Amino acid sequence: MSKVTAVFLVFLALPMGSLAWGPEGHRVVAELARERLQVAAQRQIRQLLGNDDLAAISTWADEIRNQRPETSGWHYVDIPWNAASFSPGRDCYRPDSHHPSSREDHHNCVVDRIEIFQQVLADHHASTAEREEALKFLVHFVADLHQPLHAIAEARGGNQISIVEFGRRQCGRRPCNLHYAWDMELLEHSGRSEQDYVAYLNRFIVEKHLQAESGGTPEAWANQSFQLAKRVWLQDSGSVDEAYYRNNIGVVDMQLARAGLRLATILNHALGQ
Repeated sequence: MSKVTAVFLVFLALPMGSLAWGPEGHRVVAELARERLQVAAQRQIRQLLGNDDLAAISTWADEIRNQRPETSGWHYVDIPWNAASFSPGRDCYRPDSHHPSSREDHHNCVVDRIEIFQQVLADHHASTAEREEALKFLVHFVADLHQPLHAIAEARGGNQISIVEFGRRQCGRRPCNLHYAWDMELLEHSGRSEQDYVAYLNRFIVEKHLQAESGGTPEAWANQSFQLAKRVWLQDSGSVDEAYYRNNIGVVDMQLARAGLRLATILNHALGQ
């Protein structure tokens, strides 16, 4: 079995809606970031990973979720629909009877976890194993946060919004839902390979002058994704069709590009010394 096939089978085994962008999107974000790493950051990443292939580790945080159930809530942030913006106390403490560790975890959201792992990665007193794990989580979580439906609580981030997706109601073995469309289907519908998407987004970044958006904080990124989620929202039985795709693929492109730029900034700050 090839590595690509094995990774895809792992993703099929995960609950629908638990991903963000799927393997292709995560690898695209990681590759965009890798191309923008400073020499010092590249060197330290090779020391931690044995190479500088961020794409190869970009799906690790999803692959280990069954073995690490305490990490389940770290992939998203549930901002209530009527909220003005992200609130740490409200949105990052969500005790869950299915995950006992969440009763003590007051940083159980992607915003806080990005900040925590950024500090670990930058800490040269931390062990190599701790810093390697922090790097793997960061590469994944920065991409997660830029998937708009990973930043909104409504209908479990759209998981409970049944849709008609390009003429069908069934997606594999499960009914189609809005969250899954944003995780996987819009990106797949573009027809681009990973390599083509990276090349396209590099041009897109220049054309849209997105380098100016490479900074900011995880909290600001969460608020940005939250507002986009409300903009692209559909009601139950809504349709993700060609018109919806044309109206919203620009949001997909923008968020993938922003994620790659911002991941590079985080890694250069943490490792570029």
